[in-house]
Amino acid sequence: MHEATVYQNLTQLSIRKSRVDFLLSELTQLLELCHVEITSLQLERQHEDCVDVLLTVDAQDLKHLLPTLRRFGYEVLSKHDEDNWEDKLQEHASYLDKYLSM
Repeated sequence: MHEATVYQNLTQLSIRKSRVDFLLSELTQLLELCHVEITSLQLERQHEDCVDVLLTVDAQDLKHLLPTLRRFGYEVLSKHDEDNWEDKLQEHASYLDKYLSM
């Protein structure tokens, strides 16, 4: 008999990728490389040019997963407390503006 797996840190991620470039095998490999257990995966919408995917994952830390997904061309649609990517981007943009206006 198998023991039931208890998932402690379930998180839902909504991601998007172009329809031409989307590979389910690539996505699952990326999640496994980041030590994330997939509990559910659904194709939410299929637009003409992109695919929206809703993932439910058991992850201790999303700090490594979200940048990895972005690096491989996935757009993260959902907002997460651990995701400070937009804040850093705005910080760098304001620093660049300050530098260029000197």
